[in-house]
Order: sequence, then structure tokens, then C-alpha cells
Amino acid sequence: MTAIQDEKIPELTYKTALEILTHLHVVLKLIMIYEPNNAGFADRLRDFGAALQEAFRSEKEIRIQIRQEALFVNRIRMKFNAANFFVCKSVMKEFLSRQIGTVIFSAGVDDDELGRFIAFLARRDNSRGYGFERLAEDFTAASCPKIRLEKMPKEQFLDVSEKSAIPIYILGVYHLKELFESEKRTMQLHLTRRWIQSLVNHLMSHESFLIGLTNVKNFQEYTLNHSVNVCILSLALGRYLGMSRPALIELGISACLHDVGKFEIPSEVLDKTGKFSPEDRAVMERHPHFGAGKLAERRKTEAIPLASVQVALEHHIKPALEGYPKFVLRKQVSLFSKIVKVVDYYDAITTKRIYRPKTFTPEEALRLMQKNCEDEFDPLIFKAFALMMGVYPVGTLAALNSAEVGVVIENNPLPFLTDRPLLKLIADAGGRKYDGPVVDLAETDPRTKTFRRTIVKTLDAEKYHIRVMDVLIARIH
Repeated sequence: MTAIQDEKIPELTYKTALEILTHLHVVLKLIMIYEPNNAGFADRLRDFGAALQEAFRSEKEIRIQIRQEALFVNRIRMKFNAANFFVCKSVMKEFLSRQIGTVIFSAGVDDDELGRFIAFLARRDNSRGYGFERLAEDFTAASCPKIRLEKMPKEQFLDVSEKSAIPIYILGVYHLKELFESEKRTMQLHLTRRWIQSLVNHLMSHESFLIGLTNVKNFQEYTLNHSVNVCILSLALGRYLGMSRPALIELGISACLHDVGKFEIPSEVLDKTGKFSPEDRAVMERHPHFGAGKLAERRKTEAIPLASVQVALEHHIKPALEGYPKFVLRKQVSLFSKIVKVVDYYDAITTKRIYRPKTFTPEEALRLMQKNCEDEFDPLIFKAFALMMGVYPVGTLAALNSAEVGVVIENNPLPFLTDRPLLKLIADAGGRKYDGPVVDLAETDPRTKTFRRTIVKTLDAEKYHIRVMDVLIARIH
């Protein structure tokens, strides 16, 4: 007689885990726009509930947890890649801002309870002293017996803030100054690694602000300033592409050192204020060779990644292996070099230089890069960069249909709302400058069901004598 076999219980799959996070991400964003009784929100809430019910076929409870700077759904560690980067980042940001380490959904939770939970999380209380303890007290009144919150353990909570990102940026400039000017001394790569690790931590919770800091442009310290900006943007793009933390550290070091060869260029050429002669151009185009040579020599005594040598040599090479220096032996450039080339180009053309009559706004820079993409960049890398930066990159000065003017401070991660970022208003409808509030362009008027504000055009901040960086920094003080 054939033995009766027990029915096999399906295991929680990565696909189901990602669906749970995606639906949670969507309803958290939609509750900011629509009322809980809105039909569209109700549909997405049902999708969230259905994803949980699918998971309950194999699990008694679903735990969404931040652990060691990673996001887990039960035992499944979520991958940060181009397909789900914004979803994972958005959910982590919501948790981090409330010091929530874990949200636990128990079998039997229904859509009504899920709706109360989402509405509770959507509440904003930015008053001082409102931490997890007060949040947990208020949560008991939300009547969600099948949902539990756990505080993030102190040893895992990343104590990083937008305010602390500023000294991290400045420290990077001074560190690179010492690094680049060192001749007989060691390059102290252990300090570089620690600085890169701090940047990666900040990117996880304050990516938009850190990207906004790349609007710092200092002509007197252009090469140092530029190298820090390229490092930050390269790390952000690497995270967007799903790179592991060790790979990000190596990418960050490589991006920091990509222009080290410029310090071998005579100052009369490097700091020339007029147009380059053919001879000047030939000298300048030797900096990749100088940089790669210097790093290769230092690798004999220091733990400099081989990738750093490659990036120093290759970051001006185009997809068809044109550009400089001329390639003879190799048939392709490294992934890190492709990333650094894109962000190096972007930061360079958005920086004012005496010899360049045109400085591009962030939006104009992306349009120009899109136009030249086929000749200049790896198309997939550029597409990922453009998606990461958004329709209106952080730091864009924008005029609204309300006649107000504001600075973009954070992009909207929802694909269908990429043209509706968060703005800090700096001028009212009458054109008077003032310290205005932060507004969400995804916000709708409940009476007319239309968006309250819409960007009608972008503006050149320099033309209107507006220092975008001052706006970004002032809002955190």
C-alpha cells in the first residue's frame, strides 16, 4: 500500500517578499496623496493584503526587518538593484525615520487593520522627543492587534543625519587635499576607507541630501571638490545598480582617486583661465597616464585597489574606445570606469569654470548627456544614472504654476510621479524671497482632485543670484 504523503508547504519566495515590500511602498506613498476611502488607494491596499495572504501560506507571521544595514523579509535578504532600489530605500527610510527595526504582521490581519496601520504610519510628528517609545504608545490606540512594532536595537541604529553629512563632506575635501599632495608620506588609504564607509551609511538614510551637497562648487579647489562630488555620485549610482558594500568601498576609493594625475600637471596649464591651446590640451590629456602610474607605483607598498588604477587610466574613454588615452591592448573598459565617466562628465558641466562660457543646470546637463549618450557613455549606465537623478535632480531651481519658486530637495521614488519632487519654497507668488515651507508636488487638492502645484519650467540659479547650496543647508538648522 502506498504511504500517504504530507502536503508540502510552500516556502516564502523572494518574489513574494518583493511583492510585499513593493505594495507596502506604494500604499505608504499613496496615503500621502489620497484619503483612505479613495478607490485607487483601496485597490492598492487589497494588493498589499493579497501579497501578505500568499506569504501566510508558508509563514505564521511576516517580519519586515532592518538588520546590519540590510532589509529582510523573514529570512530573505532583499537585494538592492536597479529594479527595486527605490522600493527598498523608501521602506528603509520610513522605518529609520521612526526608529522602527521590525514590523510583524500575523496571520489573520485583514485589509481594515492594514488600512489603519498605513494611516498611522502616514502621520507626521516632528516634535522634539517624539521617538519610538511615544510612537509605540500611540500605536496601541490604532487598534491593530495583528501588527506589532519593534524598536531598532541601539547597536544597529545608524546615528547619521543630514546635519552630520556636512562635516563628512568637508572632511572628504581636506582628506583628499592631504592625500593628493602627499609625496614621501603614505596615502593613508585606511582613512579613505573609513570616510567612504561613512558616506555609504549616510547614503542609506539621507541620499537626497548627500547628492544635494554635490551642488557645492569651489573653483579654487576645483579638483578636490570635484573628486568628492564624483565619489558621492558614483557611490549613489553603485547602490542604485545593486552593488555590495565591499564593491561600493572599492568604487568609492577609485572615484576619489580618479583625477590624482592632475596634480602632476603644471599649474600654468591646470589653472589656466583662457582657452586651451593644442599644446595645453595635449599636456592635460596626459593626466590619466600620470594618475595610473602614480597609483600603480603606490600599490607596491599600499593596499590600493587595482580598480583604482584602471579608473584613473580609463575615465575619459568612450564606448568605441575613443577619447584619451588611446587604447591599444584592451578591448573594453571596466564597469567602475564607466560609472565614473558618467558622473565625472555630469559634475564637470554643472560647475562654473572661467574658460567655459556655459554652465549647465542639472536638468540641462541630463538633457545634453542624453543627446550625446551614444558617443560618450555606456547607455545602460547612463540610463540608470538619469533614473536615479530624476526628472528634476536635487538642487534644481524651479518655477511653479502658482508663481512660486522653489529648490528641489528630494525626488519622488514612485515611477509615475518622478516629475513631482519635494521642493523648498524660496519665493512667494509675488516674487518676494522668503524662507518658505517644504511642499510635496504630489499633494492634491481634495476639493478639485488636482495637483496643488506643478513645475512649469526650471531656472538658472546663477542668473537669479540664488545659492542653491545655502538653501539646502539652511533648511536643517
